[in-house]
Amino acid sequence: MHLANKIQFFHIYEFILYCIIVLFICLIFASCSNVPNELRTVEQLIENSPDSALHLLQRVSPTHYKLPSQRALYGLLVFQTLDKKDKPLQPDSLIDFSISYYLAVNDKLNLAKSYFFKARMCKKRQRFEDAVTLYLKSLDLLNSTENYVLLGKIYSDLGDICMLQMDYKESLKRFQQSIIYFDKAGNTVEKGYRIISAGKTYRFRKAFKNAEQYYKKALSLTSDSLILGYAFQEIGINYYWAKQYDSAQFYLQKCLKFPYNGTNYAIRCFYLADLLFEKQQYDSAFSYAQLALKYPSTFFNQRDCYRILANSEYQRRDFEKMGFYISKYQDCSDSVRKVEIQSKASLLERLHNNNQETTSTKRNMIWTVSMSVLVLLFLVVIVYLLFHRNKLKKSQLDVYKQELNQKQEFVNQSLYKKIAESRESQAEARRYASPAERTRLDKELYEKCLHLSNWDAFSCEMNHAFNQIVDVLQSDYSGITQKEITWCCLHLLDIPNADRILLLNATTDSLYKLKQRLAQKMNLGSTKELDAELKRISSLQV
Repeated sequence: MHLANKIQFFHIYEFILYCIIVLFICLIFASCSNVPNELRTVEQLIENSPDSALHLLQRVSPTHYKLPSQRALYGLLVFQTLDKKDKPLQPDSLIDFSISYYLAVNDKLNLAKSYFFKARMCKKRQRFEDAVTLYLKSLDLLNSTENYVLLGKIYSDLGDICMLQMDYKESLKRFQQSIIYFDKAGNTVEKGYRIISAGKTYRFRKAFKNAEQYYKKALSLTSDSLILGYAFQEIGINYYWAKQYDSAQFYLQKCLKFPYNGTNYAIRCFYLADLLFEKQQYDSAFSYAQLALKYPSTFFNQRDCYRILANSEYQRRDFEKMGFYISKYQDCSDSVRKVEIQSKASLLERLHNNNQETTSTKRNMIWTVSMSVLVLLFLVVIVYLLFHRNKLKKSQLDVYKQELNQKQEFVNQSLYKKIAESRESQAEARRYASPAERTRLDKELYEKCLHLSNWDAFSCEMNHAFNQIVDVLQSDYSGITQKEITWCCLHLLDIPNADRILLLNATTDSLYKLKQRLAQKMNLGSTKELDAELKRISSLQV
């Protein structure tokens, strides 16, 4: 009996010891969990309750978290929530810390997400080169995964950038790839958005029937009000581009009643304003252009809204306000120009892929060589890659310079050809025309080719042809008149002196005095220096 009691006591002691060990292990695992409760809650709320998630995050400062893993997750969740709410993605320091941490610990999924949200931040700021580089880095980390939603968003954003850069063929490829991923994810709403975006690429290529088919396909997928509004918006714009104004006006006014994302409401108002201006309903066009500027929009939209406002004020003969809107238009044009000169996404992607292949080749070479020559071979490869990269960059820069020069030369030649063709078409009428009739024909020819009576159109044409010469003359030389600027442009076009006298309503003496005044305003020693100075201003500086 005594022995039995001892055995029973031993079993009870063993059981208690076992419970203590299990409890101790549980406590260890609990203490090892680095994710605070509020961040776990945010992760659960982001998709369905982003407002609540953002509220929780805003209650806590990033400095509250001492562990790098917690600060990295906090930054990633902040950007994810802001993106879900379509708010500005900031500050940069949060996502930069997340990228540095996940890169250090080789957390590929969270690193891919961090790259994606920083890329979106750059895209919204229209820093497309940086955005494309980050998207491609994210793709490198995701290509072997099944995160179809994130893959779909990346390809969609790349499609948007290609479309803004007028690379419509590449844009369509990205949107089609995005559609495939959202289809695999079973996300009908996101798939509908990308189908509409793919349709837009056809609209930009003026394949209006193809575009319409995509829009109708999106309408058949879902009854989501955001999708419906977006589809009706693009159908209206499609009709507008096809010059079917009544149908365009119907759909553009219809889509105003639907909810919107991002810049879509501003786009709807702008196109409605442009359409009404075409129909000479200037007051309505003015109102919609002003309304568009009150909503989030791109530099492209803002520029075109200011164009409508300036033209509307011109119709009202309020030249002071017209000048104000023209200056706003020019500011936006400068911003657009900075966007347009960025490298194309397709070029950056090719360079990225080439770099990836080179890196892979280098890695294979390292594993095949013996350890005794590893350091030497590595140095040789690095030197070769640097030399090859610099040579490739120089070659690409030369090609780019050549393309820019060819583009300007093409515009110049187009003007010369246009004048020559117009003169040739008048040859029969000139043969038997009186001097007065020939004068009228000359004025008609130059008006048709150069739009001399429409200063906005003329200055825009000359800016394109001669490296922004009108803007440069107006900004760099005070007191210069439109008549003097017109003479400069006619001079660069090699218009005969007799025709210049006719077009400027001048005499030989007054034209010579005009040149003298112009030389003085441009701080030149004599009129002989005018030719060289105008050629310098109009030449493309790269």
